[in-house]
Amino acid sequence: MTWVKICGITNLEDAKKAAALGVDALGFIFAPSKRRVEPEKVKEIIACLPEKTEKIGVFIDRRLEEVKQIAGFCGLSGLQFHGSESPDYCKNFSKYKIIKAFRVEAHRGWDEILPYIRDNAVDRILLDTYVEGVPGGTGKTFPWELVNIHNNWGGVPLIIAGGINVSNVERLIKEVNPFGIDVGSGVEREPGKKDEEKLKELMEKVLTIQETKKCS
Repeated sequence: MTWVKICGITNLEDAKKAAALGVDALGFIFAPSKRRVEPEKVKEIIACLPEKTEKIGVFIDRRLEEVKQIAGFCGLSGLQFHGSESPDYCKNFSKYKIIKAFRVEAHRGWDEILPYIRDNAVDRILLDTYVEGVPGGTGKTFPWELVNIHNNWGGVPLIIAGGINVSNVERLIKEVNPFGIDVGSGVEREPGKKDEEKLKELMEKVLTIQETKKCS
């Protein structure tokens, strides 16, 4: 089944609802954002979550020691980097699953991926939509057909982010067949507050797609 991460979790209620619906991972943002959450709050949330649920911290150009301190304090299982973190930087976190995000459009972002693949610096790659001055969480899609054109990540699991919701997730999975999807605003009623019905609809849609693929 397609791996599903719900990002921008800010409260225990949303975290428990998402986990109960079978979401694979939850994202907690420790960077400037409407969905930013403090480490003390994340620690409280994570203490109440199933062990199998991945707990991923999202960072942008934080000092290495700061990231390690926050990750250990909160009990994170993965780290997602959205800034200019180098391959060497990413290789300093062997205890964690590492996701490196790249903001892409037609002629931007794709060449940046290769050094991370070549150096075995990351466990997963995330493609997000390039919007000038916005490091992530844009709620906008990029042309997904570009994924199959560039296809230069050497078998590293690929996650797609940016503007995904129940109305377009089927097309994304059929056209790109990524390892996973990263959804934030597409299941919200307002920034930082998830909509339970949208969460349910998304997970039901993903499950239906997978069942259809098995039978085809």
